[in-house]
Amino acid sequence: MRRTRKSFLTFVMTVAAGACFQIGGCNVVGMARSAIDSINPCGTILACDPRAYQFLRSGIDGPGVRPDIDPFCTYAPFCTTTQDPIFGGLGGGTATP
Repeated sequence: MRRTRKSFLTFVMTVAAGACFQIGGCNVVGMARSAIDSINPCGTILACDPRAYQFLRSGIDGPGVRPDIDPFCTYAPFCTTTQDPIFGGLGGGTATP
């Protein structure tokens, strides 16, 4: 009975360690922070525009090409929605017919 329990405990610890390495580390605080940062409260908790909240959290702070965040526009909120489907139209820019 004791040998079976020890084998099972070893197996569980090996699986847990493997899962932590697959995720990228066993930093519980870091994993909790990334989970909280990925939540967009607009539309579910707060009455705000989810795209505007995502733009504020994106790190775009001025004009410039940031293809990793928004590959469509040089300064995202001031492009039209047809030019930039991600953040376009947030600064008042609308599509012209």
